[in-house]
Amino acid sequence: MTEGLPSPEQLRAAASGLPRLPRLADDSGGPVLAGVSGGADSVYLLLALAGDPDFAGRLVVAHFDHRVRGAESAADADFVSRLCAACGVRCLRGARETSGAASEGGLRSAREAFFASARADCGARVLVTAHHLDDVVETVLLRLARGAGAGGLASPRVRRGFRDGHVRWRPLVAAGLRKRDLVTALRSAGVPWREDATNALPVTARNRVRSWLESGAAAALGEGHPAGFALSASILGDSHDALLAWAAELGCSPGAASLDLSGLRGRPSALAHAALAEHARRVLDADASPQSLAPLVEAAVRGGEGRFTLCGRLFRLRAGVLIPCDEAPAWGAAVRSLQLGSPDAECGLTAELADVDAPLWETLSSGGVPNASEVYLRPPVEALGWRGRAEGDRYRPLGAPGGSKVSDMLINRKVPEELRDSLPVVLAGEEILWVPGLPPCHDRRLDGPCRGALRLTWPSGGVGWNVR
Repeated sequence: MTEGLPSPEQLRAAASGLPRLPRLADDSGGPVLAGVSGGADSVYLLLALAGDPDFAGRLVVAHFDHRVRGAESAADADFVSRLCAACGVRCLRGARETSGAASEGGLRSAREAFFASARADCGARVLVTAHHLDDVVETVLLRLARGAGAGGLASPRVRRGFRDGHVRWRPLVAAGLRKRDLVTALRSAGVPWREDATNALPVTARNRVRSWLESGAAAALGEGHPAGFALSASILGDSHDALLAWAAELGCSPGAASLDLSGLRGRPSALAHAALAEHARRVLDADASPQSLAPLVEAAVRGGEGRFTLCGRLFRLRAGVLIPCDEAPAWGAAVRSLQLGSPDAECGLTAELADVDAPLWETLSSGGVPNASEVYLRPPVEALGWRGRAEGDRYRPLGAPGGSKVSDMLINRKVPEELRDSLPVVLAGEEILWVPGLPPCHDRRLDGPCRGALRLTWPSGGVGWNVR
């Protein structure tokens, strides 16, 4: 729904007719920044806040143009600017430096950097986002499938504080609103919004889960299942907070440069898991998988020592204290599964399906995407996996007449010796698809623009070292 905007008077009437959202308990009364994409969820949020006397003169909107959808992305930004002007709300706009397709992680990082800048610009402590109950259901299911603990299953929380002092507030979740409630209210008021056609494409795990839920979740689980998911997530969040409070009483406070785990010796594994998962989130800004946490959890509970890898970073546990190591980890020969849609919690690799349009194909063809961090390939039928470098590894790199040894290519490209064993080798079955820093496999190359290409990304700069 993208017709012309109603008049300012009509928008004010529509805003004043929406139910007031629940309050934020620790609202300090300062500026409030709302993330608005132009979709139905965020348009509803903007109107609900703009029509609330408590936010008069305090509300500021932040819109980030991801520059993924060309003219459509620019039209989204223009729509949000016009909507804010009609509502009498200041709008801060930002945009990604480059255009075209990008990994979910890369888009998220760019958006978060903009939000941080926007908060500083207007002096806002509170960032409001338009998550609703359907988002809670999708997030819980995705994280259940990855084996998340209580902290991961509690997201997205109604209120979440961050180390830099800002607060994320999700009042639509607190109000118990679903996507259909928001759309119905906007249609009744005659208020338009922007549709992102990529949300309907099965190229991300969340899109596929959303489509699956829409096809029969209500029939299988009942109409009220989103509220049940939200209640469970809230209970799990409280349980996680209780575990962290207990860990703090034992002298273990996640987020410090060094983490004292000595008080966790002999305690339940769930306590060590909660503390270490929270430590990874605060220090590395990443969700560590239960599989990568398991060896460290076991060592903390039994009082062991050694070296451990979390989210691509190497840590040393000695005398009950966990500290980060400067050197890069060596992954070893064991093959780990690589799932589509989210970063691997151990090494940071991400595998996604993405559309390669004509502009992106031109960029790829001209070498505009660095092989050190990102490649696009034809998706294999075989299961994806990864491991460390092994003796004798070889494959045919893009454009080469034949196969080459991985070790020779790393030497020729002057990759430092101390980093070579920290580079993940991406596999389809036993076939090598890519090693970050090297060209992708020639036999899996793309021949032109296509839908559903396999995009592999590795955030080398985000885990303590770089490959150039």
